[in-house]
Amino acid sequence: MACFKHLLGDICHPVLESKRLLGKHRCMQEEAIRDGMSRQRALLSPEVVHDASALVMRRVKQLEEFCEAELVAAYVGIRGEIDPWPILEAVETRIALPVVRPGGVLEFVLPSGPLQPGPFGIRQPVSGERVSLRDLDVVLVPVVVADKRCNRMGHGAGYYDRTFAFRLEAPAPPLLIGIAHSFQVVPSLNAQSWDVPLDILATEQGILLRKPQIGED
Repeated sequence: MACFKHLLGDICHPVLESKRLLGKHRCMQEEAIRDGMSRQRALLSPEVVHDASALVMRRVKQLEEFCEAELVAAYVGIRGEIDPWPILEAVETRIALPVVRPGGVLEFVLPSGPLQPGPFGIRQPVSGERVSLRDLDVVLVPVVVADKRCNRMGHGAGYYDRTFAFRLEAPAPPLLIGIAHSFQVVPSLNAQSWDVPLDILATEQGILLRKPQIGED
């Protein structure tokens, strides 16, 4: 039971304890969802990932916001993720890739050389021109799980939430587009106040636009 210090000794509060246990239960549920989706995605064959990535990116490239973008941030997919990089290498739009910096934030770089494995084994630029977050028109965001309101769950490191925290208070740009397999979309996630939602979610089955939650503008 949750306790706090008092002059007469430790006092335990059943309501506080109930909230603590509920929060712990939700965290355990989210971890189970994340782990299950990650395992399911990792079992996909390279052929399935290739075909799904091509279809998802075809939908993304048809979006007006993407067509008008001059600077796009993407990523190199791993372990069954929808992988935009092979497709975007052939487009004329400038494409930046993320580099993990101290403090667990992302810096985006226009690569000018080979890519090397970084955290989680994700390939990232070794050299290139750094770009400002505010100069990005569109960011393609990797997804472990997302819901139909465009809330997103990543690998749990919080890189994208920390990097784009300013989007909680300010509108696009950059526009955040999550790309995922359709089986990664669930009806609802328990979004926290620090979770940065997606503006758009693209899967091989179609496009979802963010639906504001009750109480939002």
